[in-house]
Amino acid sequence: MKKILIAICVVFAGLTANAQSSIGKNMPPDGSGILDFNAGGKAGIVLPWVTTLPTGTALTGGVMIYDANLKKVMYYNGTSWIDLSNHTGAVDLSIQASVPETPIKGTVIGAQSSSVDGVLVLESSNKALILPKVVSPHLNIVKPMAGTICYDTVKKMVCIYNGSEWTFWK
Repeated sequence: MKKILIAICVVFAGLTANAQSSIGKNMPPDGSGILDFNAGGKAGIVLPWVTTLPTGTALTGGVMIYDANLKKVMYYNGTSWIDLSNHTGAVDLSIQASVPETPIKGTVIGAQSSSVDGVLVLESSNKALILPKVVSPHLNIVKPMAGTICYDTVKKMVCIYNGSEWTFWK
């Protein structure tokens, strides 16, 4: 887990503030993407786990988190929290016990800085995050973590894993 966090930090540290970026592929992002992932992979993005829903500067439209108390993936639409999991999942918070809770400013891609407080903030008026594209993630992602999100290229749907089951959104 520690090696993965270090690798992610190294990748994001190497990105320039206004650049588009790709992870796991040697080409620029598809279309109008600000961040894109290799197609056909067998992994998704794991959303940050929280035990308290964000407020203040950390709360802006578009925030997605895994609420470890509710055991659900939550999305803030600018007005209220939307449950993307449908059912309660499962999570083992003991695996985070060794991660120190030091206040670190997150990585911003697409701008020099951001007023939003987040682990990874994508700032753009005309670009978007392109989710990792996975063929049937419910069959091909081995041991997904609670809060995993990706795009199913077969069902053509966004897939969200709550720690127990996958939810598919069109």
